[in-house]
Amino acid sequence: MTNKSDIRWLLAGATIGLIAAAYGVLRQATVHEALPDNAVARVNDTFIGRDIYERTLGRVATPDSLVTKNAILTRLVEDELLVQRGVELGMTESDAEVRAAIVNSLVASVTAEADAADPQDDVLQQYLVENADRYSYTARLSVDVWQTDMEPVAQAFVNAIRSGDAPPMDDDIRPMPGLPEGPVATEALRNFLGPAITAAAAEMPDGSSAVFARRGRWLVVRVDDKERDMLTELEPIRNRVLLDYRRGLAERMLNDYIDGLSQRADITVVQP
Repeated sequence: MTNKSDIRWLLAGATIGLIAAAYGVLRQATVHEALPDNAVARVNDTFIGRDIYERTLGRVATPDSLVTKNAILTRLVEDELLVQRGVELGMTESDAEVRAAIVNSLVASVTAEADAADPQDDVLQQYLVENADRYSYTARLSVDVWQTDMEPVAQAFVNAIRSGDAPPMDDDIRPMPGLPEGPVATEALRNFLGPAITAAAAEMPDGSSAVFARRGRWLVVRVDDKERDMLTELEPIRNRVLLDYRRGLAERMLNDYIDGLSQRADITVVQP
């Protein structure tokens, strides 16, 4: 069973005393000339690779300083000691944060190639064509709009519409003057409803109604119909398409990786 005091020490030890102990671990280490050329240290049975050491060293401001080199090497050794201690304490099995960190790190490693993918425009154009529905948008709306100065009147009106009853028509609520009939381009509709209400109406299902506040008044908006257009030109939305392409590629790579792990594993589950 994991000792809670050991876990608290382990979590705190990752951030306390690095510089002060920069030479402590190294003084206790054995200088071994027989280390492999691609390793800078060995902690028990685990080698610390020279590539990891050099990458870490390359991230600091003074990589040529002997103090810096010793501090980096110390940090790598300490990290490995803490990782091994964490495994001894069973944290990879019992600690949710540790398990999540391992999963996130492995996912990032598996999908790194996808995150850096830089496909040619013809590949992105083909992706755009194959996923056209993802890049459609509401271009025109058919709406009915009523306006009132009183919120209770607007709420009673929209409730009647939603229940299928005839809405109460009186002098307290009236149709919005000047609103064009039939499908109206969203750009033109903004002149009557404003950008925020127009955007909200564009996301509402056909036949739905809602109440909105605008400039001291209350608007009841019913969406009768929507017409959608497709974005077919790559250049205006290239960054969006690229991000979607990378996300899809990363998902496929991760699924393939997990499938490979599953095929090598012995898995037994209980039916829910």
